[in-house]
Amino acid sequence: MKKFDLRKLIVTAVLVAVAIVVDVIISYIPGLNLSMPMGGKFFGISMIPLILIGLIFGLKYGLLGGFIYALYNFSFDYLIYLSVLKSTLESWTGTNWTVWHIIGLIAFDYLIPFTAFGLSGLFYKDNLKSIKNVVYSVLLVSLVRWVSATFSGVLLWGSSIKYAVDKVNEGTANADIATKIFESMNGNLVLYSGIYNSIYILSTGIVVTLIIILIRKRLLDITEQLNLNPSSSIHQ
Repeated sequence: MKKFDLRKLIVTAVLVAVAIVVDVIISYIPGLNLSMPMGGKFFGISMIPLILIGLIFGLKYGLLGGFIYALYNFSFDYLIYLSVLKSTLESWTGTNWTVWHIIGLIAFDYLIPFTAFGLSGLFYKDNLKSIKNVVYSVLLVSLVRWVSATFSGVLLWGSSIKYAVDKVNEGTANADIATKIFESMNGNLVLYSGIYNSIYILSTGIVVTLIIILIRKRLLDITEQLNLNPSSSIHQ
């Protein structure tokens, strides 16, 4: 097995840091920080540098970058509350959380969807030189994220949406897009979770694809200047 290249590791770390900074900045910009009521950003453009890691350096660097980003997101969300994580989640969902629920949370909400960004490395051979590869990489990443998020919605967060709908029916809360989708699906949790998660994943995928396509020539120039890309020829 080939060892990791130090230069590529450094650039991978830089791109992960860029993703984190972009994520923080976007969260404070009105319009760009729009998200679904129960989680899921419409414009998750922090995804861009993570996908670029795989496209430029290959699968192992992409998966490593995605895994580090997953750890960042989990620690950012829960590290401060780790000692009371179980009781916090139980108060949110209204169900008793076991160690398996928490393992599922870590896997389906963090490790799988964020590490999946590195799957762009499967298209490393022609990396940014082909628009087709950019589209395929975003599609693959988005599909894995959607499957993981849908499983999470069914297995872990079903009681949350049911609780929210009950509050709306009681008149103590206002209906939102999540409760409306759930009721329009006649309470079918699988359909609800699939449709709910497809909305923000699709919007993010479209925006990310367009941005990468628009800047790819410049990115190829940069990788050439850094001697990270063996060829700068571009084709459709």
